[in-house]
Amino acid sequence: MATSMPMFWVGGTPGSGKSTTVRRLSRELDLALHPVDAYTYDHLERLGAIGPSLDEALALGATMAADDFERVAALRLPAVMDDIRAAQVAGVPTLVEGPQLHPRAAAKWSPIDAVWLITTAERTRVARRERLVAGDGAARRRVEALVERDQVIGARLRTAASDAGRAVIEVPTDVDWSDVVAAVRGAVITATAPFARLRPGRELSLRRRHENDVVHRQIVAHERHIGVAVPPFPYACICGRSGCTDTIPATSAEYRADR
Repeated sequence: MATSMPMFWVGGTPGSGKSTTVRRLSRELDLALHPVDAYTYDHLERLGAIGPSLDEALALGATMAADDFERVAALRLPAVMDDIRAAQVAGVPTLVEGPQLHPRAAAKWSPIDAVWLITTAERTRVARRERLVAGDGAARRRVEALVERDQVIGARLRTAASDAGRAVIEVPTDVDWSDVVAAVRGAVITATAPFARLRPGRELSLRRRHENDVVHRQIVAHERHIGVAVPPFPYACICGRSGCTDTIPATSAEYRADR
């Protein structure tokens, strides 16, 4: 049942503002946050090899690469649900965000509501280029193939969401991000209104620390994989104050030293 593990899903394509929007709203509304991509390396360790490498999948073309992404996403979802359940604070909804979330899966996992953010090829291209770090030459070479795959995935999500009666928010290339945040905020507030919030003080502070630690672990694993340090990440403030959206930008080394 949805009320046993209340979740609000935000899925969609890269570059649509999912991560930034959901990070902000979770902090603004005192809700738990679960970015699926922050568990990628954890899932690789737990599930083992569950398909071809990204480059091998992309070499098969956009349609087959999209097929493989959806297959792997479906295999990961039980692990995602286990992670959410293990970290949940009783009665408090979790905002779950990631491109792996599919409208068809919502029927099985019963989020209290869900939206999908879908954007244009150019917006996705800009976002993927912004995420590149110095020395990651392989990522630079695969950007265009990823954009083509992501457009296939976006078209499928749009159709599946329509078939399931789920909301889609279209994110244009020349986007006003305040409009996107406002649209998602309205849906989240309506869906989570009957539920508890993280209590200010120790409970809220511990949850934000947990979320920071998860992201930090992912960043360290990614840096080890690509062999270079990534830019500072905006870690959440752990002051425990209700509605605090302050961030503390830090590199992985700076975050580790602060711990």
